[in-house]
Amino acid sequence: MKNKSFGLLAVGVTGLVLTLSGCGITTTNSSVATTGKGTDTGLKWSNYPNVDSSLKGQTITILWTDTGGTAQQTDEKIEKEFTQQTGIKVNNIGVDYNSVYNKVMTDVMSNSSDIDLAEMDTIWAGQYYAGKVAVDLTNVIPKSVQAQFTPSALTSVTYDGHIMAVPWYSSTKHFYWNKKLFQEAGLNPNDPPTTYDQFLQDSKIIQQKLGSKGVYASGWSWEQAESLTCDYVSFLGAYGGSFFNSAGQPEFNSSAGVQALQMMQTLYKSGTVDPASLQWNETQVQTAFAAGKIAMMSNWEGQYPLLNDPSQSQVVNQTAATILPGEGNVKSAAVTGSEGVALLQSSKHKAAALAFLEFLASKPYQLTEFQMNGQYPTVSSFYSDPDFKKADTTKTMGIMEEQYKYGVNRPNAPGYVSWSDILNGQLHSAIMGQETPKQALNTAQTKIEQAIKQAGTN
Repeated sequence: MKNKSFGLLAVGVTGLVLTLSGCGITTTNSSVATTGKGTDTGLKWSNYPNVDSSLKGQTITILWTDTGGTAQQTDEKIEKEFTQQTGIKVNNIGVDYNSVYNKVMTDVMSNSSDIDLAEMDTIWAGQYYAGKVAVDLTNVIPKSVQAQFTPSALTSVTYDGHIMAVPWYSSTKHFYWNKKLFQEAGLNPNDPPTTYDQFLQDSKIIQQKLGSKGVYASGWSWEQAESLTCDYVSFLGAYGGSFFNSAGQPEFNSSAGVQALQMMQTLYKSGTVDPASLQWNETQVQTAFAAGKIAMMSNWEGQYPLLNDPSQSQVVNQTAATILPGEGNVKSAAVTGSEGVALLQSSKHKAAALAFLEFLASKPYQLTEFQMNGQYPTVSSFYSDPDFKKADTTKTMGIMEEQYKYGVNRPNAPGYVSWSDILNGQLHSAIMGQETPKQALNTAQTKIEQAIKQAGTN
């Protein structure tokens, strides 16, 4: 997405723009499936823009992250275009990311029906299901439509076989580097590191050659927040580790987990990482990279076109993107950040809201998001679509799609939000050197196991 900023919890997303001219995902089957884990809701997928005329005049309210600026303009655009096409009016509620989840849960507890659709980060899918927050769309979205989503996009909105939202965008973190700074440091500008060991060695060379100019080799979103957990998941995957085992028990304090955190600590202690990284989120890392103050970063897609916009960037046409490093037998690993939009159980306008979700998956919506915000599509065929290729002026769509093959999901089980708070606190402590990686992860695992046990008895 154009601007993902994990604050206290997770991903932030920006605005919505569209040009209506046909539809992306279609199916000849408009009936509701009755097989699988989902339930029969009575809702029908109508193949947008084939919307029931009786829905005209209804108003739906959507809750999602609003980062201001472009988001406000694009929200207004989507309201106007969608209403013209369907006769369904749209009311947007834009709040900071951390407030989305809290507001949804507050409305559920108060039996409010003020919100029809709500942003759903992948880590909320379990809670949206277990708490009966959102409609189970497993048997609403036809199987032929489900098959058209990218696997990473569909799994990001799925919990235990239940599809709890329509995929909104595809996302993982990626590796970006400044080719000009590489060259100035005497490194091959076309040979980015493919392992974290090489990353460390290149970082030391860059720091030695360019540090006196105020340049750091890298910057990271390592504030004590979900953004830090996200980067740890990437490192954990690179070293062959996993967050939970097949039985659902935490296992991140394994040798692979310790190695991953040890590398993060080593990088920070090496003096090659901008010290401000311990207070940065992804947006602040992006700002430093665009200013030419750091040579490498891990960040979400959507960095372009900003990085090549002279009004916002000092590194126009100097940067490139590729897959994040791996280690040993692991070629690459990157935390996923895909999100969806969920239909709330309390909605009084479910059919009208579903029409918007169908629109969310359409080519006009997805193409304009890609053109305007660098937001990557959720539909597999769009990655080879001529219109998307034409819009891919930085020629990065292929490498972004490649990274999706090595995506690593965070757990989306109920209670993850509190577990992540425990983990990122311990990660932060270890990177600062207040604890060894092993001590920090052991403490986190003990606390998380206790939290899971307590939740199971409530």
